[in-house]
Amino acid sequence: MEDVSKLLRLEMEQCAILIYQVAAHSADELHDHQGFYQISIPLNGSPRMECNGEIRKVTGDQRLVLSPGYRHRHYAGEEASRMMLLFFKESFLRGVEEERLGKPASSIEFVPWAEGATDMFRRLAEHSVLQTMARPLSELEQQETELELARLLLTLQDGTHDNKHEDRSLLISHPGLRRAVDFLYEKSSENIQLDMVADAAGLSKYHLIRLFRAQLGQTPAQYIANLRVNKAIQLLQKTKLDITAIAFEAGFGSLGTFERVFKRRTGHCPSQFRQRQD
Repeated sequence: MEDVSKLLRLEMEQCAILIYQVAAHSADELHDHQGFYQISIPLNGSPRMECNGEIRKVTGDQRLVLSPGYRHRHYAGEEASRMMLLFFKESFLRGVEEERLGKPASSIEFVPWAEGATDMFRRLAEHSVLQTMARPLSELEQQETELELARLLLTLQDGTHDNKHEDRSLLISHPGLRRAVDFLYEKSSENIQLDMVADAAGLSKYHLIRLFRAQLGQTPAQYIANLRVNKAIQLLQKTKLDITAIAFEAGFGSLGTFERVFKRRTGHCPSQFRQRQD
């Protein structure tokens, strides 16, 4: 049996969807993709994934998002690991971002490690794959799928681009949940308690957490942490504030907490991330 198997591939004009399996106790070659972004999503098994020298286990609602040139590989443990890989042409994604913002967009570099809302990517890709088993996708269906996948990536994945709050809100159907998200965006730098979010949403705490998991794939606490990391990224890029000031400005209670959460989300400590932008 080969160490790596490509079980299914759906090629579109700007994107591709690949079902990819690594045999037990095996790994693919360390490699990168020039001119393409890639999302790696686990389907079964407990794969470990490597990005720019850092290795993490990626399970459940987690994903690895690779910008062009990021060196990476996938490892399987005791059992074979099956993954869904999504590819985007760099020129296409930049074009979607420019159309979304109504202005030229510079190169985009995503935060590689992420959790929450991964099932939204998985469901959309699986739906497209299942459609092709009955008949080939029309040109219009392909274009719609590509644009929806790009919109999800640009609005749900933190990075150097401008992932606007308004675009994220459009993904939320429940009005109470939307009120909660609006509240978190407004108050993300403050000390937030779950009771406060539930009151703003007009929901019980139990219902609020259930809606966050169902529609956003994460808890309110995880969502707040992502908001704060994203704000810190913007401050690191656009200001000369020192790291401690940025930690408190973004809403973290201590420098240690900020550095730990930031590295877990981005793969870099704040000072390293700032150096990469220079």
